[in-house]
Amino acid sequence: MRFLTTVIFSLFVSVFLSAQGFKGAMDSLLCDELFTDSDVSVAVYDLDDDTLVYAHRSAKMCRPASVLKLLTAGVALERLGVEYSICTSLGVSRGADFRNLLLKGEMDPLFSEQELDAMVASVGDSSVVDTLFVDCSFMDSVYWGPGWSWDDTPWEFQPYMSPLMLNGGCVDVSVKPSARGAQPVVECRPVSSYYSVANEAVSHDASCGKLTILRDWLDNSNVIRVRGNCVGACGERMNLFRSERFFVTVMCEKLAARGVSVGNVVYAASPDTFELLHCKQRSILEVVDEALKESNNLCAEALTFHLGALYGHRPVAHKDGTNIIKGFLDYNLRMPEKYEIADGSGLSLYTYISADIMLQMLRRIYGNSAVYEAVLRGLPVAGWTGTLKGRMAGTVAERKIRAKTGTVSGICTLAGYAEARNGHTLAFVIFNQNIMAPKLARRWQNKVCELLCR
Repeated sequence: MRFLTTVIFSLFVSVFLSAQGFKGAMDSLLCDELFTDSDVSVAVYDLDDDTLVYAHRSAKMCRPASVLKLLTAGVALERLGVEYSICTSLGVSRGADFRNLLLKGEMDPLFSEQELDAMVASVGDSSVVDTLFVDCSFMDSVYWGPGWSWDDTPWEFQPYMSPLMLNGGCVDVSVKPSARGAQPVVECRPVSSYYSVANEAVSHDASCGKLTILRDWLDNSNVIRVRGNCVGACGERMNLFRSERFFVTVMCEKLAARGVSVGNVVYAASPDTFELLHCKQRSILEVVDEALKESNNLCAEALTFHLGALYGHRPVAHKDGTNIIKGFLDYNLRMPEKYEIADGSGLSLYTYISADIMLQMLRRIYGNSAVYEAVLRGLPVAGWTGTLKGRMAGTVAERKIRAKTGTVSGICTLAGYAEARNGHTLAFVIFNQNIMAPKLARRWQNKVCELLCR
């Protein structure tokens, strides 16, 4: 049935385009009953002909949701450069009878447990560390962005940001059923005493209700509670309060496992001179890939903070980064509209831009070959990768659309690049607003993308 619907729509498009062209077909799509109780802004630009192809309410201020990550990535790549990297370092200071360590973070959003293992291994085995100094001076202590919803914690998409982020500041919880009536098996990674697990679930007992995995987040507690009926393997990634302390606790536990004892932990920059022992360099290209392809909020915010670091002072505040982004738009794109950018990921309720602004940014990215190549590599591909893997497969748009998706309550957005039938590259922006059925909005966006590729 789905295949038949696709065929019928394709035939309709072919006939309609021959009669009225792209504009007529778009105007027809805008008559969809979807817009009885919702709104949309659309802008399309032919980058080869340097011509605006289509616009509908494109100056209207909208919430871009995660499409904002595409704008953030473009600014970061241009201002910081494609060779930029983020460093998490460990230094050593040796005295006559003691040894101190200095751990310093710059908000690497992708720092893994395996990378921590390599850092710990650089210390050696069976030794004594007098003091571990933890330098978190890169950013301020405000761990969420302006306008973020307080009740979006404890989920992984809203981590507690800090200069030291291990496993995205989260713990991976997996639950597997055991014998009927018995507790399921709960496993967590990374393993640490920093959090605890309250296993209150039962295997194969429907009377216990739906299985839930939650953290006692309202009290900023790191107790993870597993409740309900476990009938099959499942899992959840939960954020943890005070992510920098999670990082340090796991590190100290790994050091102890190697016979390295740490006498004191001090959260401050050390006045001593340290010799670099280990440094993990994270390429900005890796961060951009994850921000775009998997819509990773932490990666987008890390780019924002590193933009803010261009001011040269420490600690960096969130507004330092967003001010750099707004300054870039004002100076390079000559934006006349009033708009607001409060974060780098699109989570904020305060962020509003227009389709015109986003379209101008897409044009700017296209005009810089190094930035465009990096963005194109990171963008999801229709029917193939990232957040577009399950969309437009089997249609003319498959593999010809590279775009960033965005979805929050009431908002569904899409922006990126399309390959038209004549070989031209089109930049496009679709901002669906006040939409309570994102599935219907995505279906409508797919139709627009098919038109672009025809």
